[in-house]
Amino acid sequence: MSYSFKITKTDQSSLSKVDFNNIPFGKTFSDHMFVADYIHGEWTNFEIRPVAPIPTHPGNMAWHYGQSIFEGMKATKDAEGHALLFRPEMHAKRINASARRMCMPEIPEDLFLQAIHTLVDMEKAWIPPQTGSALYIRPFMYATDETIGVKASDTYKFIIFVMPVGPYYSQPVKLLAQDTYVRAVVGGVGEAKASGNYAASLLPATMARKEGYDQVMWLDGVHKKYIQEVGTMNIFLLSEMK
Repeated sequence: MSYSFKITKTDQSSLSKVDFNNIPFGKTFSDHMFVADYIHGEWTNFEIRPVAPIPTHPGNMAWHYGQSIFEGMKATKDAEGHALLFRPEMHAKRINASARRMCMPEIPEDLFLQAIHTLVDMEKAWIPPQTGSALYIRPFMYATDETIGVKASDTYKFIIFVMPVGPYYSQPVKLLAQDTYVRAVVGGVGEAKASGNYAASLLPATMARKEGYDQVMWLDGVHKKYIQEVGTMNIFLLSEMK
């Protein structure tokens, strides 16, 4: 299915102000974002417009009860200057898995993919040419009901913005095995890419940095001795056959 997007372009691009050789991670935003609303049981109001603050009521349910999920992916360029994405359809599936776990509406996969491709194509001049750099893509959804009461929201907002980024780490990473705090347990929400999971990881990560480490290597939530995952990255173990 193809969707119709309202497109409003910025009057003045900020691209000329960007130094692609010195990009602080997560602080430089491109010109445009995609926005959609979930109202009366359906997704509507599809629009690509200039990046700007989103007015939010103080009673917004996402702030109080944590219905907020997101994805993270990157785009690079090929030799001909075409934007390249790595398996965006898997991100569409994963954000919907998070939505189901957090009692939020699923996003049609074709809407997710069309929005990603359209926005990235509009902003492909923001893709850094340097090795190790990329255009970071952040799709996210959050509750928008203005209600104080523990229940699932009836309305939601889905937004995608993109930003040029350099390498997350510029040198080998030192990991601290965390045996006090855990990131996920069976039956919890660790499987979901929910915002609250990241808030819960901040204290252990801060403790690790104070001890001279870059990140936490999370251990399992039961025995606290089996490697589970690493914050901000994947981990692969190579076993040498003898």
